Amino acid sequence: MKEKGLSVSTSFVAALICTFFLKVLDFFNWIKWSPIGYADKLQIFESFRDRWKWGILFIVVWFICFVFYYISLIFIKIPVSITSLAIGIILAIIMEWIFLDKSTLVKTIKHLSIPFICIVVMLVRFMMESAIFQAQDNPLSK
Repeated sequence: MKEKGLSVSTSFVAALICTFFLKVLDFFNWIKWSPIGYADKLQIFESFRDRWKWGILFIVVWFICFVFYYISLIFIKIPVSITSLAIGIILAIIMEWIFLDKSTLVKTIKHLSIPFICIVVMLVRFMMESAIFQAQDNPLSK
């Protein structure tokens, strides 16, 4: 029961940080795509204000972080520094490929946003470290 509460709060903080940094990246034009551009593509939330679009994005990111929290427990035997870096870079490249709508991976790599990759790697490391640390039996008493 305790771990479920920790997973909810950890994923909430990760989603909050992710949404904040996406807003910063979008504000300074450090990414070539809009984080709330999904509303235009889906044509569902077009009439919503931007605050609601960011709120919906936050909820989706929170759910994704919650699921990733439990997925990261698979890698409990591997050092987190290695797996978080590898998974973070792979996830960032896949997300940019999807968001930029480039036809090839080479075109996507030419337009990658280094700040976005750093944020994704940082959040993946935070989620994996938290999940593995909290899954151990009384890690502070050892």
